[in-house]
Amino acid sequence: MSQWSSHAKRWVTGLGLAVPLIALLAYGPLWLWAAAVTAAACVGLWEYENMAQEGVSKEWLAFSLGTGALFPLAAYFLGPLGLLAASVAGVFLMLFAHLARPPLTRPALVRGLISLGGWTYVCFLLSFVLLLGALPHGRAWVFYVLVVIVAGDTGAFYTGRRFGRRKLYEAVSPKKTIEGSMGGLTASMVVGTLFGLAFLRESGAAVFHFLILSAVVELVGQIGDLMESLLKRMAGVKDSSNLLPGHGGLLDRLDSLLFAFPITWFFAERL
Repeated sequence: MSQWSSHAKRWVTGLGLAVPLIALLAYGPLWLWAAAVTAAACVGLWEYENMAQEGVSKEWLAFSLGTGALFPLAAYFLGPLGLLAASVAGVFLMLFAHLARPPLTRPALVRGLISLGGWTYVCFLLSFVLLLGALPHGRAWVFYVLVVIVAGDTGAFYTGRRFGRRKLYEAVSPKKTIEGSMGGLTASMVVGTLFGLAFLRESGAAVFHFLILSAVVELVGQIGDLMESLLKRMAGVKDSSNLLPGHGGLLDRLDSLLFAFPITWFFAERL
């Protein structure tokens, strides 16, 4: 009963998030996207900082979140060059903060490097949502990524539950199986290709492109999921936070998407 209750809670939370997200993506202006992505990046970065750093001060956390917010804002206002500039600014600001405020110790340097990793892992990668959305057919491309990842998660869950026997990477994610991974990959390729043919025919991509891209996006998504599980294992926590009932933290929901958006942007930007 408790297992079913947890599963039902996941669906309720997922649907509760999906409705406003779909409305935002379908009808919201890009500036509202920028506000939402900036907020999501800051929440994800906050979870990352609390997970990766023990006893991080409120002052440093505020500095880290403020710097992280530069990434999506730069992507919105200045595009790809702005995002590149934000990456340079992040390195500069991290070192400048240490220069301006001693002590000059190894733990302080480690703290700064951990934050720099968070800006790159969470804020930089998530900012590609805005770059993708600004392209021709951008809304459809963002929906495409979400559809591929959701189809993969759903296919992996139910295939693994029914047929899963061999563990995929037990040391990092004990519940994931090879059979579930293959089921997720198949679901993503089918659903992603159908979605592409239905809503992205004018983009110039063909059936072959959608099949390959869907496979790559799903595989990158699965690896991204394992990477975040690895970070949690190393930090000794079960979830990045308890923000979302049945799902853990926001970063637990973004992990599959963080690398999927850049991959799709690299493809779509060249069509």
